[in-house]
Amino acid sequence: MNREATLALTGGVLCHICFGTLYCWGNSTIYITSYLRSFDDSVTTHTTLTIFAAALLGQALTMPIGGVLESSFGARLTSTFACLLITASSLLSSFCTTTNSLLFCQLLFGIGMGIGYVPPMVNGYKHLPHRKGLVSGVIVGGFGAGSFIFNFIVTGIINPKDRDTADDGYYDDSDIYEMVPTMYRVLAICFLVLGLGGAYLQKEPSKPAAETASLLTNAAALPAKVEEVEVDAKDVVLEGKTAREMFADPLSWMLMLSLFSTAVGGMYMSSTYKSFGSDSDPAPSDYYFATLGSVGSLFNGFLRVFWGVLADKIGVFNAMALNAALFPLLFVVYNFVPEQHATFFVTVCLCFGVYGGNYSLYPTATTVLFGPKHAGSNYGAMFVLYGIVTAVLMYELGVSDVSYAESNFIVLGINVLGLLLVLSIRHIAKARSAAKGAGSV
Repeated sequence: MNREATLALTGGVLCHICFGTLYCWGNSTIYITSYLRSFDDSVTTHTTLTIFAAALLGQALTMPIGGVLESSFGARLTSTFACLLITASSLLSSFCTTTNSLLFCQLLFGIGMGIGYVPPMVNGYKHLPHRKGLVSGVIVGGFGAGSFIFNFIVTGIINPKDRDTADDGYYDDSDIYEMVPTMYRVLAICFLVLGLGGAYLQKEPSKPAAETASLLTNAAALPAKVEEVEVDAKDVVLEGKTAREMFADPLSWMLMLSLFSTAVGGMYMSSTYKSFGSDSDPAPSDYYFATLGSVGSLFNGFLRVFWGVLADKIGVFNAMALNAALFPLLFVVYNFVPEQHATFFVTVCLCFGVYGGNYSLYPTATTVLFGPKHAGSNYGAMFVLYGIVTAVLMYELGVSDVSYAESNFIVLGINVLGLLLVLSIRHIAKARSAAKGAGSV
């Protein structure tokens, strides 16, 4: 890997570390809810789940825009704009005292995250066109690892003495919950410094890689599994399908639905593990959950790299099938062990690690199936269904009276559907590959 590529990937990681504070919600939700309850005691962790849903919705609606902006203005300017948006979002959040106002600010955070999510990966593909899995894994690894850093910062600011909640599960000590605005302001400063630094490092390659030539004329020089998963016609690899052309293919709709179905369980778990685990008797300490969220984020981040490399080695569809099979098995265990604190800790970390793999594998699968030219806008469009449906599901579960245990089994059923979809996609891709004479997947 040359110096230009290393700097570009580093910049992408820094930006994604900022975006990855989304996962701090699972650890910070009780703090934020307690703060909002000081103004309206009807607020609960279920109702504030709608705030998390708003961030997901903002991301989903704007990811295609991020791909379009990257193609017009480049990754550096697009990432700069995105990081300024999340900085403004966090600063504005520090002044919010109602659920609706904070929901709006976190919607803005999601918009910034959506615009900035794809451009670093697209830029990385330009530097390392034959290592798409590695690029996806490394950059979104920053997203997964972001909350490792910020979970400790959040807890250190708000609850440094590891005080317990009151009997109702919330903090009634104003010395704790009144630190929430300070937390948001500290986050805003971090986003500004890390985000702008990461954006600056995202330079275009000085010598564009001749991916097309190597794919068409020098296939033997490629890693074996990369050639095997180029399942579309070679003219598609040459140019790449636009989003409109991609959606004319039923396989794209299956891929979108499978992204939602395989990732929704992990997204829900990452936002509710603290609330779910706190219902156990005895409930673990606040420091336990801060540590759990941070270590889980490390698993999420580092294993994204693992899944990306694995996709390059065994084929992206094989890796997707393995990933989709593992999560439901782990999630079954998760549902039954909240009172066994050590087992719960390990299970949550493993769930984080498997769940995060989706964000390495699906950008790669989208690029492999529909070409690299419009990869940014295509994956952004692919993400829309996932984000919107996930946000709606989170909102409905948040405003309903369904318990966390019941909600867990709802999303478990969706995950099983995801496994079936991934196996179907793999079968179709394999059949297309054989028909085109490109090998097996």
